Amino acid sequence: MGDTGCVHFASYVKEYGYEPYSYVHGYFSACVNKEARLRKALSCLCYKCGSSGPQLYCCLHCIYFACKGAHITEHYKHTKHFMALELCYGMLYCYQCRDFIYHSKCQTIAERHLWLEARSLDKSLSWRPWSPSRLEIELLLKNPKRRHVTALTSIGLRGLLNLGSTCFMNCIVQALIHTPLLRDYFLAELHECTAKTAAKCLVCEVSRLFQEFYSGARGPLSLHRLLHLIWNHARHLAGYEQQDAHEFFIATLDVLHRHCKTSMKEQAAKAAAAAAAAAAAAATDKSKSSSSTQPNSHQPMQHSGSNYLQQQGAAQQDGAGALAQSGPNALPLSTAGNQSQGGANTATGTANQAEPNQTQCNCIIDQIFTGGLQSDVVCQACNGVSTTIDPFWDISLDLGESSNGQGGYGGPPRSLIDCLERFTRAEHLGSSAKIKCNKCNSYQESTKQLSMRTLPIVASFHLKRFEHSSLIDKKISTFISFPAELDMTPFMSQIMSDQQQQQQQQQSAVPHSPSSSSSNFNERTGGANGSSTGTSLNSDSTARLPVDKSTTDFRYSLYAVINHVGTLDAGHYTAYVRHQKDIWVKCDDHIITTATLQQVLDSEGYLLFYHKKILEYE
Repeated sequence: MGDTGCVHFASYVKEYGYEPYSYVHGYFSACVNKEARLRKALSCLCYKCGSSGPQLYCCLHCIYFACKGAHITEHYKHTKHFMALELCYGMLYCYQCRDFIYHSKCQTIAERHLWLEARSLDKSLSWRPWSPSRLEIELLLKNPKRRHVTALTSIGLRGLLNLGSTCFMNCIVQALIHTPLLRDYFLAELHECTAKTAAKCLVCEVSRLFQEFYSGARGPLSLHRLLHLIWNHARHLAGYEQQDAHEFFIATLDVLHRHCKTSMKEQAAKAAAAAAAAAAAAATDKSKSSSSTQPNSHQPMQHSGSNYLQQQGAAQQDGAGALAQSGPNALPLSTAGNQSQGGANTATGTANQAEPNQTQCNCIIDQIFTGGLQSDVVCQACNGVSTTIDPFWDISLDLGESSNGQGGYGGPPRSLIDCLERFTRAEHLGSSAKIKCNKCNSYQESTKQLSMRTLPIVASFHLKRFEHSSLIDKKISTFISFPAELDMTPFMSQIMSDQQQQQQQQQSAVPHSPSSSSSNFNERTGGANGSSTGTSLNSDSTARLPVDKSTTDFRYSLYAVINHVGTLDAGHYTAYVRHQKDIWVKCDDHIITTATLQQVLDSEGYLLFYHKKILEYE
């Protein structure tokens, strides 16, 4: 059986055509509009027992509804009507073949109906499994050899040669290579380079590395091209001495982001120019023609500027080219804010107001790694709140003793959760860092609290083990435990705001002294999140920005850990990466060895990479 169904369906199409299938699927399976949903609600009942499921079939010969099993089988035996449509999943069933069948044209019709249903309900398309395009089918036919991927496969594992104190680069590359969505993006060859020469494009080089890693070869790779490109685009990393892995990680993301952003702008400009030229040509043809025939309009193709995650969540088959395509949407991420605070590395430019930035970059780097850090500064005199939101690529967490021992939390943290709790604790800025309050029209003491406004798909945490001061440089080797599964819900802005409101309601019911009325943002003090100066408190900014409450799952799973062993002067970087589910490997330059999850959790930890367990498609 090919993509044209069976011989019985061919005879059915010859007699009835595709209209019955299109009508039944559009009205009783996909429900393309409000009228279809009403008809389905009133008509989709088993004609035998009157039930609505759980799985109904519809006869394509006479529009007869019946339950799966005895009822629909009885109808077939009585009428000899052999073609039916399963309404839950929209699958064709042939009773003469006693099996479900596939037909490419019916699939195209079904894809269009699903798109119309999504547009009618103002929702995104449901996730669809991958379906090869015509070009991919041709390539698969030309290359019939297949690689069988098993649980013990080594595909995707390659050692990396140390080119002379380049272990910092090798570890970051291993972590990026094993980032699932980044791997899917580059293996799908979605990057379209607009550089004059691909040899100067860092994104092209990373794409080539992904191809090398998953080629099936086992020999170690040399990253001399990548290193040279990084030197050219991030001059502060040029040289033969050991570099900081965290600094290299941020620099790599920055260069990738800039290259992707430039590529997207150039492609958008070309698409706009092509659209303008097509419109001008159409207008010229229309003015010259005296007939009423309208010229064909050519729409510009979507390219790498569109949302890759949205394409994954709303994949369209190549055969359904007639279907309208949904436009690119930005991630729900605000990038406003005066500057990055509390150790979060900013990803884009800055602003002075806490408003969503409509020009937020939508490249693959920002889609995966960019989150939003909310900073709330509260005036201690009038409780006015000034809110700013900064984008971040990772969160840097202090490991030393807190400079403010209030609240009983003055010692060093013991776990990643301790670090995050201290990072999001309210900090009293003190009399030496007074901030002008617009409501009070004077400089007042205030508190500042950080929280997670939006979370990225990949949450990376930097444990600040290296201390640099005017007196001495040292490494903090304190063991910080970190979990394999991480729930970030307690650190979300909306959750923390709800907790604050509950505390205020409880306090309003209990008499309290006037001095306690000037409490901080969430009635907790302690922790050092840095200071902010030159900020004006605006009483109008107390209103919270809207939060998508439908996204309630903030669970993450550990997939990569980078460790530093040794001292500041003589150290070495290694990495643990999750190769497959429950299979971990240790990457020590060109040596790849198996590891256990317990070994990973017992390691010192310098950079921690967590991947979101459940993705919300746009």
